[in-house]
Amino acid sequence: MIEGPGQSRLLNTPGVGARQRRQGMAQASLPPLTVTLVVFAALHLWLALHLPLVADETYYALWATAPAAGYYDHPPMIAWWIWAGERLFGPTALGVRLVSVLAFAALTPLVGRMARIATGGDRRAGRIAALFVNAMALVLVLGFTATPDSPSVFFWALTLWAAMEAVADPARAGRWWLLAGLAAGLGVLSKFTNLFLWVGLVGWLVATADGRAMLRRPVVWAAAALALAVLIPYARWNLAHDGLGLTRQFGRIDSGTSAGLRWLLDYLGTSIALVTPLILMLIPGGVQRARGGARLILWLTAPLVLYMAIHAIHAQVQANWLVPLYPGLAVLAALAARERPDRATLLAAATGIAIGLGALALAFAPGAPVFPGPNTPNETKGWSPVLADLRAAMQASGARWIATDTYGLTGRFSFALPGVPVWSVVEPQRYLFRGPIPARLCAAPGLLVTLDTPQSDVLARFATHGTGLALERRAGGALLQRYTATPVQGLAGCGTTP
Repeated sequence: MIEGPGQSRLLNTPGVGARQRRQGMAQASLPPLTVTLVVFAALHLWLALHLPLVADETYYALWATAPAAGYYDHPPMIAWWIWAGERLFGPTALGVRLVSVLAFAALTPLVGRMARIATGGDRRAGRIAALFVNAMALVLVLGFTATPDSPSVFFWALTLWAAMEAVADPARAGRWWLLAGLAAGLGVLSKFTNLFLWVGLVGWLVATADGRAMLRRPVVWAAAALALAVLIPYARWNLAHDGLGLTRQFGRIDSGTSAGLRWLLDYLGTSIALVTPLILMLIPGGVQRARGGARLILWLTAPLVLYMAIHAIHAQVQANWLVPLYPGLAVLAALAARERPDRATLLAAATGIAIGLGALALAFAPGAPVFPGPNTPNETKGWSPVLADLRAAMQASGARWIATDTYGLTGRFSFALPGVPVWSVVEPQRYLFRGPIPARLCAAPGLLVTLDTPQSDVLARFATHGTGLALERRAGGALLQRYTATPVQGLAGCGTTP
């Protein structure tokens, strides 16, 4: 290669060549983006295959048996994703989780590209950001699960990436804004959390000079119209069901009473642990270095962070609620980490991986659980004996169906006992997509399976009921959860639309 005059002087400057060699070695020590993608995607695929579904996943899998434009608990995207995966691999754990695994894998190139945009093309920054987003404990743990968080974080990242491309490439900004609008709409069809992205994006468009310049482009308004158009089927579903989905979600916004510092400290502590402490320490430096399109990350992050802080004053913030922010936070951390030695970067990533793998070990570890009782890691343990006992109880009692009083058990048994009718006898609004309980089951003998002992008002829904059979879910001899299977018959109001 022929050296230009400037390059020749640079290489001949004392100490510069050595610094460049050190930088080259530093770059070589970081895994290439493709390696990061393959390693973490393979890990999540393995987890998807080997870890049983948790209760929420089985509930969303039940949604996918009847794809609809809306559901009571959340918008419909996760049901559509599960339906698509099951077309390839059937009603299996892989079928349920496949699209979610692919979506989390897609974060690697998306975050890598965003970091390169933010740094004017620095490939090392892209490698760091891709490694960081996968190393964050919560992404590591959730990266194979089929919950609304999967499409929520994917479409949030897709919107942010497209908007950053539009700012970085004004000549072709039109197509990027249209992609951003489409992704923003699909994000709200995944989870209402993504509305906070809309708040941040509108704030940037109105409050910054770059944003106001974009507002003069008709394509930005077309993108906004596209985002709204995507929501029309869901809006129509809500109109047809008396705003059921909207009431459910927005009804949670309640100022309530102050709980002091309890939940606020929990919010801060959880965020520090799950973003990963050493990665989190880099983010303020990245905020200071954010320029141009990278400042979009700040605008799109702030509304959700601030709202959750306010929410934490009176109620607990669930750990997964902030996961859509993690791709942008990984980019901010990379802006600071690119100026540090690779060993510091790898140490920061390793701490997050250690936290995440430790959490996953709680679900995989054989023998008695570290934390006994009903908790998320224990949801996957001890089900085979319970299901065997339940089949035996059905045969002994002549039960033709299973009744439940919680959505988790409804989903669990529907997925684990194919061919057995499983219906909830409470909260009919959750199951509008299924229609009413079939009339053939109204007078048929069944088993009412409940957590602990059944509530009297639930038993009162049946004309007759027998003595309940106690079931226990255990792991390594430790009790995880008690259940009761009660013979029942003659469900009142059965076979009518709620």
